[in-house]
Amino acid sequence: MAKTAIEDTVVEQGAMRYLEDQAYAALLGYKEPVRSAEIIGAIGKEDYSAKLVRHILSASPRFTQIDRRWDLEVRYEDKAKPMERVLREIFTQFGSPMTVQQVANELASIYERPTDYYETIIIPRMLVDESKFFHTSEGLYGLRVWLLDVESDREDDIIFDNDLDEEEISSLESSAAKVDWTAEDLGASVNKFLDSVKRPVSSKLVGFFQWRAVGDAFDPVASFEEFSKTTRLVWLSDGKWANKHMVEAYNKVLTTLADHLAEEVIEEAPQAVVEKAEVAEEVAPTLSLNISERDLDEVVQIVSAKGEAKLPLILETIFELSPRDAIYPVAAEGLSDAMRADSRFTWVGAERWRMANLIPPHVTQIPAELAIPKLMFETPEGEKLDNELEDVGLEGILAKELHNPLVQDVGDQDPITEQDELPAVESVRCVLTQHHKKLGTFPLCQIPKTFFPIGPHLVEVTLKEGGKSREIWVNRDTGLIYDMGKFYSEDMPESGTIFEILKTEKSDEFQYVYEGKTEPLVAVPSGRVEELTEMRKEAKNLTTFELMSRLMPYHRKGVQFVTLFTEVNLVRRTTRRLVASVLSAYYAFYQRPKSALWFFDEKKVDQGFKKAKRKYIRKEQ
Repeated sequence: MAKTAIEDTVVEQGAMRYLEDQAYAALLGYKEPVRSAEIIGAIGKEDYSAKLVRHILSASPRFTQIDRRWDLEVRYEDKAKPMERVLREIFTQFGSPMTVQQVANELASIYERPTDYYETIIIPRMLVDESKFFHTSEGLYGLRVWLLDVESDREDDIIFDNDLDEEEISSLESSAAKVDWTAEDLGASVNKFLDSVKRPVSSKLVGFFQWRAVGDAFDPVASFEEFSKTTRLVWLSDGKWANKHMVEAYNKVLTTLADHLAEEVIEEAPQAVVEKAEVAEEVAPTLSLNISERDLDEVVQIVSAKGEAKLPLILETIFELSPRDAIYPVAAEGLSDAMRADSRFTWVGAERWRMANLIPPHVTQIPAELAIPKLMFETPEGEKLDNELEDVGLEGILAKELHNPLVQDVGDQDPITEQDELPAVESVRCVLTQHHKKLGTFPLCQIPKTFFPIGPHLVEVTLKEGGKSREIWVNRDTGLIYDMGKFYSEDMPESGTIFEILKTEKSDEFQYVYEGKTEPLVAVPSGRVEELTEMRKEAKNLTTFELMSRLMPYHRKGVQFVTLFTEVNLVRRTTRRLVASVLSAYYAFYQRPKSALWFFDEKKVDQGFKKAKRKYIRKEQ
């Protein structure tokens, strides 16, 4: 690890001690070694990182690491040591008062005996020795050596008995003289004293100045308890009092250090590429073997807690690895393989993972409203109506227009080919139709295959609009994007709305842009939409030719294929080829020379189907 740029100051040392103390208190609540992330969670400081915890705890003799997890070093004491010595070591390592329950838990961990054995029998016999221990009114016990010894009434004896530094006393004299040591709120006075000296001061020195002021009335235990109860002061495990302003400075130092550690780049030798490859080859098998069932159980907790989680977060939380670490790619591949082999997880694209049982059911199904009904209309003689034609039987450029994305939809789209994947685009133009607006979906056939992350068939991505950020689902099996309704607004036209989806720097995040534009070929006036909606019930008994014959009088000046197809589908889901085939095969529909518009001649309705087109009827429909 590169040397940090933060100077080794008193504040930094205090910050290290402060984090150690928080981590120690957190570990007292666990009976087994835990990850750095669990310590951070117990501390409740989101600005702390796993690397920061590892950096500080690994340099402290108070902690030990077991299988990438942290535990208290004292828990691995020699069982042959006298219990009283171990008891003192427990207090010394924690450096702060403890409950009987906490002490019993630690002894039980060391000696592997029931906790209640120590809680009800051993500890009460040991902790009653007031020459070695003190206890507060709230049932907390600590080492007597943390407090000022006032057996003598002479100042020089007090200084000698407590091993106080006279030079340090002299350096604090002027600040101590300004303190009202008899104040009712003594915690506030000591807080001002610490602000004045700008560093933590030992409990014994604080007690010395208080004793000097009040004499025999000084009670070291009562004084300690009073200071402990105020939120202005903080007890550190080296026996010193700090205050909240110092703690604020500690947190700034720790946050800065966490940021610095996150930005560290491993310095590489000239042959870095070769060496990295060799390292990857060497560590890959080890990392794979080190991903245990216990690790995967922890992954379950992480993914379940948030519904979904990204691989960097998982690796940082469990393995304390970031993308800047040289072995990160190997670890990421190993963990991904392990998670794919575990049926509890589902990969949902890019670096995202979900619990398999928490995939929303609706994102794996095609809504019934999008199904194209199989209607069978026949003449009295049994001849089938609504026939589709082969491309060669289609009039004008209809065969080409079938490939227009505006007439393609779920269940009626062109197959994906390799050519369709190129070239890569940074944004896509999307045209919304009524049924997708209503369902909150969008057809993938309007979007290049490689636009969204490649990998699993079901992909979860983030779509952003202004300050709004929502998750959507891309399902390549169903051909739909789900949960788009979060972005569709009521003021959008029922048919023909244009919006864009733009790529961002992150492969699983996209930008949504709607500027009130519409596609003329698909846009249908609101009054016309209402008319078409009212026709739906009646249309169940109409052939596609009859349906289109009902629609065409509205377009006296002609209509383009895409627009007519859009209107037909507003009434009833119909294939693009069938609409194109009806236009081509019936005498009542025609085009004028050099015109893309289609017209309708009511006088020719009875002439029916063109006999010349029968040879082009598709055999399989």
